[in-house]
Amino acid sequence: MGIIPKGTKLYSILFMKCPKCHEEGLFENKSAYKMDKFFSMPETCDKCGQKFELDPGFYYGAMYVSYGVGIAWMVSVFVAFMVLYPSFSLNVYMLVSVLSLIGLTPIFFKLSRAVWINFFVKYDKSAIEDFQKEKAN
Repeated sequence: MGIIPKGTKLYSILFMKCPKCHEEGLFENKSAYKMDKFFSMPETCDKCGQKFELDPGFYYGAMYVSYGVGIAWMVSVFVAFMVLYPSFSLNVYMLVSVLSLIGLTPIFFKLSRAVWINFFVKYDKSAIEDFQKEKAN
């Protein structure tokens, strides 16, 4: 058993797995920095049948999550500067925080989508068996 147990929202978000079964990946391209099929997500989970786009334009709400993650990052960088380098200048802080934010944008994009879908879909440990039974009928 890992540090983050399967069946928790945190597991699904950090490992970007299906929020219902925690088996299938949310994105076709696992790497955040490989631009081939960067935005591509499967329509449904192959293991449990969960739709990944619940409504048309479903992931527009993830922009709000992304904004919050970006603000949290900027605050974290500021606190790190205050602790590690108390006499920093604001110009250095802005340069480091903005450049790092730009570099982390692909990760934040995928993370925000994972957080957003986890607001609406909960884990079901019997989802795979139920889907297999439904498929057999």
